Amino acid sequence: MYRLHHFLHFLKNRELNELYLSVAIRSFTLSMISIFIPIFLLKLNYSLVNIFIFYAILNAVHALFVIPATKISSKYGFKHSIFYSIPLLVVFYMALFTLEHFNWPIYLLAAIFGISNSLFWMGYHVDFSKFSDKKNRGKEIGITKGVSLISNIPGPAIGGLILTFVGFEALFALVSVLLILSAVPLFFSKDLHEPISFSMKEIFQRYEIKDMLAFVGYGTESGISSVIWPIFIFFAILNNFTMVGLVSSLSTFFSIVFVFIVAEFSDIRRRLVLKIGSIINTLIWIIRFFVKTAFQVFIIDSSYGVSQTLLYIPFDALSYDKANKLNIVKFIMFREMMIQTGRVILFLIMTVIATMLTTSFLFGSMASLLFLFF
Repeated sequence: MYRLHHFLHFLKNRELNELYLSVAIRSFTLSMISIFIPIFLLKLNYSLVNIFIFYAILNAVHALFVIPATKISSKYGFKHSIFYSIPLLVVFYMALFTLEHFNWPIYLLAAIFGISNSLFWMGYHVDFSKFSDKKNRGKEIGITKGVSLISNIPGPAIGGLILTFVGFEALFALVSVLLILSAVPLFFSKDLHEPISFSMKEIFQRYEIKDMLAFVGYGTESGISSVIWPIFIFFAILNNFTMVGLVSSLSTFFSIVFVFIVAEFSDIRRRLVLKIGSIINTLIWIIRFFVKTAFQVFIIDSSYGVSQTLLYIPFDALSYDKANKLNIVKFIMFREMMIQTGRVILFLIMTVIATMLTTSFLFGSMASLLFLFF
């Protein structure tokens, strides 16, 4: 079992504490709205093809901006990189807030979101890689996941209730304010920055093809679960914002039940836990083909909360292990580019088969198996 003295020991790591608190606020904030963005755009009469192009552009920009984001982090600090992502994200949500009135180009909004994501994730992953401890990295990731998931439990349900009884405008405004607050904990201690030199050729020639496949699988699987699955269950089964939010909250709850147990075991047998999570996740995506009722949605999403924990905690721990063994910044750049490439490929394929949403579940099962290459 996950022991209390481990938890108290990790809380002495000031740099990670600041990251934990900032991530908790950000996770709660984004959990209120993220799953509803594609539904919001569809309700404004954008087509499924428009939505998939939107996400393809978002992830492509994220991948392309990794290099500028790294240079910004190198010059100003990794915490500053996270901080700079926030105003862009606020601009994105305020543009969504006024989209119906001003008809902003949604692909421009996708690009803004992509730049913001690139700045955040480069800063986050490098910061965590540097300050986490290899011996207890699974537990430290467990704390990060646990803090994030605990803050995520009420988020989707609250977001769904606000949408049902007030509307998107109120939710966008609340999200913008909370995002600004999430930056405050980052600067309780000194930021870290160091000169970084690299070339595109160097980034890709040092890493194995199997790592690339695993990261592409990560991007594909997470893209389906965060964008396509919410669209499917809303329009095909639930047709209710509150129900979609409750489903997401329930999935998060079951993730928390297992997160610390998985974190403990992932420090002992990371690859074994990863293999188990990969196989279970594959089976869950296959079962999704047969989901027809709200009750079945609740069951499958609860199971997915468990399989995600088994999959992502050891995977992230192994990623940070490899980053520290090779070159932290360059490996994180490679990771981010490949994950976003997986999502771009997914969404471009979906523009061709936009009306066949369930076909993506097959992609999800195949992508889950790619984790085995890592």
